Amino acid sequence: MVRALSVTIKFVFIVLPVGGGLMLLLLSSFSAESGLTHNAVYTILSERETLVSTLLVAVVAPLMACYLTLWLAPGLLKRPRLQQLLSPVLSVPHVAFAVGLMLLFSPSGWLIRVVEGITGLLPFPPQGWPLPEKSVITVIVVLVLKELSFLLLMIAAQLKQVPAGFWLTQAQSYGYSQRQAWWRVVTPELLKRLTLPMAAVIIYSLSVVDIPLLVGSNTEALLAQRVYEWTFQFSPESQSKAVTGAWALMVIAVLLLFLNSLHADLYRKWALTKALRKQWSNTTFSDKAAKVTWITFGFLSLAIIAVLILQSVASSWFYPTLMPEALSLNRWQSEWHYLTEPSFNSLGLALTSALLGVIFAVVLLQHQREQKQKRSLNAWVLIALFVPQVPLVLGWQMMLGEHLTQGWNVMWVAWSHTVYTVPYAYLVLHGAYTQFDEQWLIKAQSLGYSAWQAWWKVMLPMLKTPLATAFAVAFSVSIAQYLPTQWLGQGLTPTLTTEAVSVASGGDWRIGSLYALLQTVLPLIVFISVGLLNTGLKGKKTKAKRYADYS
Repeated sequence: MVRALSVTIKFVFIVLPVGGGLMLLLLSSFSAESGLTHNAVYTILSERETLVSTLLVAVVAPLMACYLTLWLAPGLLKRPRLQQLLSPVLSVPHVAFAVGLMLLFSPSGWLIRVVEGITGLLPFPPQGWPLPEKSVITVIVVLVLKELSFLLLMIAAQLKQVPAGFWLTQAQSYGYSQRQAWWRVVTPELLKRLTLPMAAVIIYSLSVVDIPLLVGSNTEALLAQRVYEWTFQFSPESQSKAVTGAWALMVIAVLLLFLNSLHADLYRKWALTKALRKQWSNTTFSDKAAKVTWITFGFLSLAIIAVLILQSVASSWFYPTLMPEALSLNRWQSEWHYLTEPSFNSLGLALTSALLGVIFAVVLLQHQREQKQKRSLNAWVLIALFVPQVPLVLGWQMMLGEHLTQGWNVMWVAWSHTVYTVPYAYLVLHGAYTQFDEQWLIKAQSLGYSAWQAWWKVMLPMLKTPLATAFAVAFSVSIAQYLPTQWLGQGLTPTLTTEAVSVASGGDWRIGSLYALLQTVLPLIVFISVGLLNTGLKGKKTKAKRYADYS
């Protein structure tokens, strides 16, 4: 039964969306109306600023996020509770994070107002501020800060599977400092294990659309943004440019994924040079700076939520006043009618796709255990994360065709969200599920339980924490989905994400803050619930352990 379910899940949520979507995109490339043309190819190649900006974002943002994560990761070994700081950041979707970051760091942002209030040096918004409201640099900053939490979560899971503490102790016994030991011994292994998560980050950075629409440059738009815009221009020429741009994203993705597969080896050969080792040995501020960064990281997520709340209830808030002149719920009251449908759509889609994603991930992992492949990470389950979303969803739109206009929009949007919640739930669950000690199941069966009963009454209760975490991450992933919702929903399934992008990209940050705040609150409630559940489980023995102890 598990095998049959596993095959069905792989076909419906892996083979069909990835294989079918890319096949339809390939077939459209040869069509007369919207296929590849010489003019379309020339247009893409002539968009030099677009291509350079796209490569800059897709390379710089993941690399900065990766090495900042590795720099912060030793704190997870010394203080495992630091992982709890990740929950607020993970719970904030990319769109809400971008809106909040702009309200904090833009030339007239809250933190600039704080500096003016303390020093009196900025009576007007500073000119030439390094973080303008719309630029490629802003997109990179948003992506780096947001992907830090995801990569830290992945490293936290890997640190439970490698004897990093023992390696550090052994290396220090040979005369290396703790930092040297970390970068020379632990980091190469972590980079190898981060290959797949980094691939997902790279592909997301390459094909993200909502963040560039919010904070990206309009004159040097990224390629994914250009393709998105071309699809809404219904002339044959525009459709041809959209298909050509989608394939250009695929080519860039293949190149970057190939380079990513060499990352760990290149690090071993190039980064561990004598000059770099000497530089590490002279670094005395790393630990203190990392501690400050951890604190700043947690503060940033709380500050984003706080400024979204303030902006949503501010009746008037002119620069350089630190606090709004008056607080009012008028904006909520006037917009509530428009907020209701997107809120219920977001909640329903997230609950459905997150629950299905966790259940399907468990089925796939259980099938792996039965096939004695329990320690291997099945890359095929994650393949949807390695394909740029723009060409993939464009292929889905072509594949579904007229079904999108026959009242099936909500079902197809839920299906598209589940395509992405399954791999993320699988990633989060893989370590705990595959490392589960078989002895617990053997002891349960020795007490008279069947294999099914042992799995249901022993294994699942002992995996409550990772299951809850996987659900929270999958819930957040669904809330953040923009492109599948926008294209497959055909505008008939508005969510908080699509509405937040629509409003805030037009420059109305006040109304955008309402949608961004609600978009943040929903996953935050789930993450807080998971944290409370994890806290409640500490210090107690689960029912499964009591059975085992009795035996």
